[in-house]
Formats: sequence, C-alpha cells, structure tokens
Amino acid sequence: MTAARVRRLALLGGESSGKTTLARALADALATTWVPEYGRQRWEELRETLSLDELVAVARTQIAWEDEHAARAAAQGHGWIVCDTTPLTTLQYALHDHGGAHATAAMTALRAMARRPYDLTVLCEPDFDFVQDGCRRDDGFRQAQHAWTLQQLAAHGVRAVAVRGSVAQRLQAVQQAVQQALGDAPVLSEAEPG
Repeated sequence: MTAARVRRLALLGGESSGKTTLARALADALATTWVPEYGRQRWEELRETLSLDELVAVARTQIAWEDEHAARAAAQGHGWIVCDTTPLTTLQYALHDHGGAHATAAMTALRAMARRPYDLTVLCEPDFDFVQDGCRRDDGFRQAQHAWTLQQLAAHGVRAVAVRGSVAQRLQAVQQAVQQALGDAPVLSEAEPG
C-alpha cells in the first residue's frame, strides 16, 4: 500500500468539542495512527496570537505531518489515518485574528491549503460543557467556530458526519461512516472554503 492510498479522516469542530479524545479513540478502533494538532503545540510554545506567517507555517506543518503519518500507516498496512484538525481550522484562526488581511499572500496560501480534500469529515458537536484548559478562549468562541464550520461545510457541499454524545456514541457513528465510505464513493467532496 502507498501513502496516496491511505484514506484521511478529518475531525473538525470548535475548541473543547472532543476532537483529540475522539482522534485517539478512532486511531485505536481503526488500529492506525492519528495526527495531532500542530497549531495547538505551536501556540503552547509561543503563548501568543500567531501571526499570519506563523499560521501559514502551522498549516504547512499540519499537512507534512499528515503525509508522514500516511506513509507510516501505509508501511504498516493501515488504510486510514485520523487527523485531529485540518488547515481549514488554521484558516479560521487567521480570519478571526487577522480579519483585515484578506488579500495578503499569506491569506491566499492559507485559503489554498484549506481546500485540501479528505475522504471523511467528522464534525464534533459542542454538546457538553466547555472545558477551559488554559489554552482555549471561551464557550462563545467555541460556538462561533462551530457556526463558521457549519457554514463552510454547507457552502461547499461537504457532507460531514456530525457526532454528539459520549465518546462511545461518537465512535460508533464514525465507525458506521467509515464502513459506508469503504463501500461507497468518498463521503467528502473537494471543498473551497470562503
């Protein structure tokens, strides 16, 4: 198997919506690897709002990590990797934190990377209490992130699997979608985020 044949399962959702917990559980259930969120790691290193150039580097690193994990999964004979985030989320932070900079080369690069297609997209609902871990903003921001992501998915015809409830309930819903994706055409169409 080659890395190009490894399917990519992407998790989207606001802060504190269970993406990392679900990514780990899915990787275990699918006996594969999961790709951590580089943007969070970078923010923890700097502890400040990331510049547009830094956000471009975050998106590029996230893609590189996906490719590395896909190669590792292929070498081990695994058909999927689980991505804790995508460059679409990086674009969202760029628009929120640097909204007036829409015409810059950095923003153009981010928009291009945010169009990266995935074989299955999962949207984690913010259906439990917000958990502040020292890195996150607040529940209002989480709700705004969720609404923006819904708008982007709808605007670009991406059929995402929305998951809610316990980790076990979310895991079951995604496993059913994975089985459907294996039997049908890819669940995700190529999107062009706005």
